[in-house]
Amino acid sequence: MTNFDAIIIGSGQAGTPLAFKFASQKMKVAFIEKEHFGGTCLNVGCR
Repeated sequence: MTNFDAIIIGSGQAGTPLAFKFASQKMKVAFIEKEHFGGTCLNVGCR
């Protein structure tokens, strides 16, 4: 079993910057995204 300091679900507006912030602080991060990194707004536009 792998242990993480943080698990981030979704790479939308908050998920991606948060993952990089934690990683820069030497935290072990699991970053989970169902489809495309960047979230809905970045990939298909906000509706």
